Amino acid sequence: MPRQFPTLFFSKNAIRHSRWYRPELAAFGLILVSLIVSCRSVFNTRFQPEIVLGLYNDFMSGRSSDFSDEAFYALAGWRYVHGSSTNIMDLIHPPLAIYMIGFSELLFMNHALLSLIFSIFTLIIVYLISKKVIPTSPIALVPVFLLSLDKLYVKLSSIAWLDIYATFFASLSIFLLLSDRKWARPLLFVTIGLALSCKWTTVFLLALPPLYYAFRKDWNQLKSYPLFLILTVFTYTATYAVFFLHGHTLQDFVTLQWDILVGQRFERFGRGSPPPFWIMLNFLTGVEGPTVITKLLVDSSAKTVTVINRGTGISLIEYYNPLTWPMLFSASILSLYYSKNHDRRMVPLSSALPIFFAIFSTGQHFIWYLLAVFPFAFVSLGYVTCRICNESRNKKVSIAILVLYLASAAVWSLFVTMPPYIQISQ
Repeated sequence: MPRQFPTLFFSKNAIRHSRWYRPELAAFGLILVSLIVSCRSVFNTRFQPEIVLGLYNDFMSGRSSDFSDEAFYALAGWRYVHGSSTNIMDLIHPPLAIYMIGFSELLFMNHALLSLIFSIFTLIIVYLISKKVIPTSPIALVPVFLLSLDKLYVKLSSIAWLDIYATFFASLSIFLLLSDRKWARPLLFVTIGLALSCKWTTVFLLALPPLYYAFRKDWNQLKSYPLFLILTVFTYTATYAVFFLHGHTLQDFVTLQWDILVGQRFERFGRGSPPPFWIMLNFLTGVEGPTVITKLLVDSSAKTVTVINRGTGISLIEYYNPLTWPMLFSASILSLYYSKNHDRRMVPLSSALPIFFAIFSTGQHFIWYLLAVFPFAFVSLGYVTCRICNESRNKKVSIAILVLYLASAAVWSLFVTMPPYIQISQ
């Protein structure tokens, strides 16, 4: 049996009966309420299909040069739930998350509200995962607290975006992987199929079960892993039920998947790509890359636009938090090291972020790809924090530093805004 390190306040069996148990749940409730408040703009959102369709037609005809990805997803979801056999998203993404957006439009006439609901469910799952691997009960709230404040998480919880649904199923899959229940194993591979049916950026999930089984030397489960992948493939295929009901064949399905692969490869490599591991530079420093800055003078009366200044600079990521993002990678590596001698359940959680970076180390990418791996990284950060506090000689000082760190991260998330760029020369 792996050795467990001591808890800071209570033994594991005493937590439920301690006076800290109810306050912890109350604190968790406050975290959920704070997320809802941060995403309150979603309640003022209303889906108007006629207007969105008109904007789309203007975009396709060249009368307009702007049609956002969120509007694409909203329109695609509306078409999906109304039985359209052709869709503007067919050659870009699988259908499940787009269906979710469509269901949100049907249920609430709001294409973003279901995103917030799934975001809340994700925090609940992250909390349950934290309770499994972090023995000190109050510190189990740290991953949930930091994730709920993350600007990228809050932003995508407030709009109709595919990644928030992929993040939910990714979190659920790891919860099932860590479960000791027999029924959890087939559900794990079903859930991975659902995650992939939302977005292919969750492909890193396929590497976590065999890595976990190998680390535990559970050779029987490792040998049966290829067989259980059939469940993943079947689940993924089942999300195309409407596609098949419209008369398409299995060959059409395979052709469509190939077209998606070709389309995604073009998006990532066909238009040029940054140097390898550029996404790690984004993640660790908040620097998006070099940029050209052009300042314009707009004269509305004369309907003229004049260039008054050109310069170069560095584009910055508006969602970046220097108090959390750089630490997530270090915490993942450190917790993977610790997991060898302590809790082996940390192996899939710690490995997720490095595997993600390995997969997306080349090609074009977007920072929101990271959202699906954030829950794993934040739990790793909570795990390392717990170890530091428990092994510290002066626990009061370590707790004070932790409280100060959490307060600083909250202040940055709530009140500090990154500038869009830093100008270097004119």
